[in-house]
Amino acid sequence: MATQAHLKRAVRGRPTGADTLSVRWRYLRHRRRLSGRAWVASWVTVATVLGWLFVVGMAGLGH
Repeated sequence: MATQAHLKRAVRGRPTGADTLSVRWRYLRHRRRLSGRAWVASWVTVATVLGWLFVVGMAGLGH
């Protein structure tokens, strides 16, 4: 049975030059996913604030 030892890397931080290419690719994919999620969270936050301001503005015009 093949071992997965070659796929392991240090617990923290970036992969080093001693790590295999598959470890580096996995690290980069993980980073891309995190940055994508950050952009989605930013856009959702902006849309929520703008929507809230729109509702408050329309409610203010109704008074």
